Amino acid sequence: MTNNTVRVRIAPSPTGFLHVGTARTALFNYLFARKNRGKFVLRIEDTDLERSEEKFTKNIYDSLRAMGLQWDEGPDADGNFAPYKQSERLDIYKKYAEKLIESGDAYYCWCTQEELEVEKEKAQAEGKPYAYFSRCNSITAEQMELYKKEGRKPTVRFKVPDKHIAFNDLVKGKLEFDTGLIGDFVIVKSNGVPTYNFAVVVDDVEMQISHVIRGEDHISNTPKQILIYNALNAKVPEFAHVAMILAPDRTKLSKRHGATAVSDFIDQGYLPEAFVNFLALLGWSSPDGREIMPLEELVQAFSLERVSPSPAIFEFDKLNWMNGQYIRSMPIDELLERVKPFLNAYNLSEYSVSQLETMVGAVREPLVKLSEITDAVSYFFGEDVFIDPGIKRDVIELPESQKVLLEFLKFSETLDYNNLEKLHDQLAEFRKSIQDLKPKQIMWAIRAALTGRTKGADIAIVISLLGKEKIKHRIGQALAR
Repeated sequence: MTNNTVRVRIAPSPTGFLHVGTARTALFNYLFARKNRGKFVLRIEDTDLERSEEKFTKNIYDSLRAMGLQWDEGPDADGNFAPYKQSERLDIYKKYAEKLIESGDAYYCWCTQEELEVEKEKAQAEGKPYAYFSRCNSITAEQMELYKKEGRKPTVRFKVPDKHIAFNDLVKGKLEFDTGLIGDFVIVKSNGVPTYNFAVVVDDVEMQISHVIRGEDHISNTPKQILIYNALNAKVPEFAHVAMILAPDRTKLSKRHGATAVSDFIDQGYLPEAFVNFLALLGWSSPDGREIMPLEELVQAFSLERVSPSPAIFEFDKLNWMNGQYIRSMPIDELLERVKPFLNAYNLSEYSVSQLETMVGAVREPLVKLSEITDAVSYFFGEDVFIDPGIKRDVIELPESQKVLLEFLKFSETLDYNNLEKLHDQLAEFRKSIQDLKPKQIMWAIRAALTGRTKGADIAIVISLLGKEKIKHRIGQALAR
């Protein structure tokens, strides 16, 4: 690897399903890596043993793959820096912790949680911010032996120097920190598990990560991490902290606003490619102002310079609009395959593949989500059709509608069900034959009887797909009412 090779990573914790915020961060990392011909690394931060579950790890894999974000290195991919799960890297963290202890940049801390709580309460009573500084760094060997006999398990703390830290964030600009209020922080817990700030630095050093693109909630972690990089004499990566995604009410996006996991959106019928396109525009804008951009075009257009430092608003209406655009532009054979999971309630063998494509094409115009296809095509299946009492009363049972249906029942014998163009002409003739009613009244009556609705797919397509026997049966049912 050359010194200027771009290497980025996404490191989700398997303590829940992949959140849209993490997914957006993964997308920005992926776009940056592909644009710069670098490597996109997936690392699983599973040291929170109590909350990490394999089902969440699988969800991370499945969601990223569904979005088209295939990683170059990771737990299930080739790479020179394995293992890519933190739970399998504990020996590596131990080695680095010992290195810091030997250099004097870290030390064992024997303080109990109870002792630390007393110190915190004292600081609060005095109105001072609490920070731990070096109390255990100078204990004698005799004290250490005494603590061991008491059964105490030490943590490892990083010794924070008093210094000024400044770095140029590729999104936020220049950021500065004074370490005076940080205090000596724990890098290895008493159970031997590394803390986040320590493990992430060790991993990024070992995996030669060049750019750390992550959420702005990690800004407060950055000075601690830079201190560890410096203590290890390791190159500090470039940082880019991306602003948060907020709900429409400008609060933190949460489940009370709706779905927050990528898999939830896909299960609801959002196309992964539309969702990716939408996520890319949350905090980034294309140079030419385009909004509909497939992943390959996003790669070519992406740059960190166009990532906004301000929070992005998750506008559900915008997502719905974009998803509809993708649904309407998708080749009909592909769209049919995409909607099949939402058609499990129906016997698709009633129709040929060509007829199913015609059906999907006829109802897709108003669709916002793929899941809406379930209701949109319901009247194409089965012998009978459900008719809402209101439509029954206000449309079908009107005397003029009954007249139309009676005439159409006879006319249905003459229809050419296999020639859509001719069928359109025949329906035009039928409308003209009933001179005392408006065309709208005529077609409302027929549509309501055949579909149970007053609007929907092209009625000629409906008639063609239903066929003569179903048409006669449903018109007869409407007349019987």
